[in-house]
Parts: sequence; C-alpha cells; structure tokens
Amino acid sequence: MTSVPLSRRAGGLDLARGLALLGIALANTVGWLYGQQRTALVKQADTTALDRTIDVLLALLVDNRGFPLFALLFGYGIGILYRASQRRGESSRRFLARQARRHLVLLVFGLLHGILLFTGDILAAYAIIGMLCAWLATRGRSPLMIVAGIALPALGLWGWADGVIGLGGSDGHASAQATSYASSLRIRTGEVLESVALTPIMDIGLLSPMALGALAARYRLLEDVGLHADLLRPLARWGLGIGLIGAIPLTVVLIADPHHMILTSQTVLGILGVIHQLTGVPGAVGAAALAALIAHRFRGPLLRAIEALGAMALTAYIAQSLVFVALMPAFTLGLGARLGTAGASAIALGGWLLMLPLAAALRARDRRGPLERLLRYLAGSGRAPDRGARGARRSPGRLRSPQ
Repeated sequence: MTSVPLSRRAGGLDLARGLALLGIALANTVGWLYGQQRTALVKQADTTALDRTIDVLLALLVDNRGFPLFALLFGYGIGILYRASQRRGESSRRFLARQARRHLVLLVFGLLHGILLFTGDILAAYAIIGMLCAWLATRGRSPLMIVAGIALPALGLWGWADGVIGLGGSDGHASAQATSYASSLRIRTGEVLESVALTPIMDIGLLSPMALGALAARYRLLEDVGLHADLLRPLARWGLGIGLIGAIPLTVVLIADPHHMILTSQTVLGILGVIHQLTGVPGAVGAAALAALIAHRFRGPLLRAIEALGAMALTAYIAQSLVFVALMPAFTLGLGARLGTAGASAIALGGWLLMLPLAAALRARDRRGPLERLLRYLAGSGRAPDRGARGARRSPGRLRSPQ
C-alpha cells in the first residue's frame, strides 16, 4: 500500500486534527485532577474564580466537542483509504483485510496507552468502532447515512453521565491518586480491560461521527474546498452555532449550581448532559468545515505547524499523556491534587505549543511521526517508511490526507 507524501496532504484535515489534539488534551485534564468533589462535566465543585472561568470556556467550546471531531476525521480517513483502494481495483474483502490489520495494531496501541499511562484512552474504542465504519464504507452511501442517524442517540449515554456525575460524590480518577506506579497500573489494567469489553455497547455512538466522516470523504468535502465552499460555509456557521447553543444549559448549571442544591433531579441533569453531548456532533462538523476553509484560504508558519502536528496526531496524543503522567499523579509530582483547571489547562496548552516546532521540523524533512511510522510498519503499509515519499517530493499539489 503506497503512502501519500506529506507535502500533498489536505491541509484542512490536518489543521482540524491539530486543533482537536489541543481540545482533547484540555478535555482530559479532568482525568488528572483529584482530591475534590465533582460536579457537572466532571469539573471540580469547589474551585477558584479563574478555574471556574476556564471550566466555563471548556464546557462551551471543548468538552464533548474534541472527541467527536477526532472521530469524524478518523472516519474521513477511512473513507480516503477506501477511495484509494477502489482506484487500485482492489476488492472490498482485500480492503477490509488490510483495515482489520491496521485497526488491530491501533487497538494494541490503545490498550498499552490505557494500561501504562491514561485510563481515558480513546484509541482502543476508535479501533473497534472504526472497523465497523470501514465495513460500512464498503456498503455505500445509504448505509453510512442510516447508521450515522441510528447511532447518534447512543452517544447520549456519555452525556447522561456528564450531567449526573456531580450527584455521585466523585473525587477524581483512582489511578491518578495511587501512591505508586505499580498500584496505578493495577487500577488502570482493570478499568481499561472492562472498558474495551464494553466498547461495542457503550461506545457505539462513536459510529455516528465516524460514518459522517466516511460519507463526507466520498464527496471529497474537506479536500476539494473550492468546489464545496458554498456548502462548507453554512456547515461551519450552523454547526458551530448549534454546538455552542447546546452547551449552554449544562454550563449554566456548572456556574450557578455546582453543588446541585437547587437542581437535584437526576433526570433533568441527565437530559442536559445528553443535549450537551449530542450537539457536539454538529459542532464537530462545523469545526471541520471551518478548518478546511481556513486552510484553503490562509497560509502561514503557525497554520503549517498545526497541520504538521495534525499529521502526527497519534504520536502527539501519546506524548500528551507522557507529559501529564510525569507531573500530575500522586506517584510523580502530585500536581493533580494541587492544581485546578487553569493550571492543568496551562500544562496542556504548553505541551501542545512545544510540540508544534518539533512537528514542523519533521514535516520539513518529510518525515512522519515515530508512532505513525511504527503503525504503518506493523500494519504492513509501510515496510520502508517514507522512502516512497522522498521520491515523490517533486509532485506538486495538496491532494488528500490519509487517516
């Protein structure tokens, strides 16, 4: 299987991935803070004015928006790979066999990441649900559209938990509070294995944004931006607008009633959480559309660096966990017990900014991220990583972005 040279990747897809990485890192800060009671969206119930301000910004713009955007882009990547397979004249069976190997390797990466570093891993779920998306991609447009709609309500299960978690008295993730790495390892192993076993049921909602992404890839919606600009503009405007409006009700609870002294109904809180979660999907569509429009119209060092980071999203995602595990748990520096959302978000932003020049340097040498190269090698799609890319540097244009 040949690779697309980095110089020819579609900028909008990688820009969206690079921004989604920051969103996911910010959203994941709740998994590293411990020792305090929780409220809606797993935020700390008692906190400073600065921390609550950052909580509100994250609740409106980031929470339940980053991971559906990543899922949509993941599905779009599957759609691109299927298009390439069709151009080579491969059968659907051959395509699915290669996808099965690729997703199996990604599942192993996810298991290792979840067990060794961070319980909240998303790679394993993406690998399992992504294989379903790959099969759907071979079935045609109608099945993708139907499943995207059918799977969407299942995504609300996570939203229900986000709404009612403050009623449970949680004080943080157990693995982050462990006093030794060995004990945290035992905790994460049990949590991750249980999560993976339940993924086909609990995470099936991810199939909705993934199917939307694979469907969009059939029309090259985020690649042929000039051709689709008249559609992308309203998608960006309405998608982001719906995403913002849908986030407001639960955010109001977070501001006005973090201890649920007034609003005590689990049903009402759960419904607000579901609204917050489900409106993240149109928000993700809007963000992807906006990123494509920006990358098509504007160029500059910062945008190119974010695109470069998006092209090595797997490496960057794992690197974010390495930064947090070195600073936050009780068995390292223990900052998770002393910092609030503002401090944790500063770490997330700082790590993301530090990775930008490193990603840009790799892109300048036409090199993929180390984990991207390993994934391609183990999946059988890159036995000689980047060799073909070097030979194709003279080819102009920005065609497509593989998953």
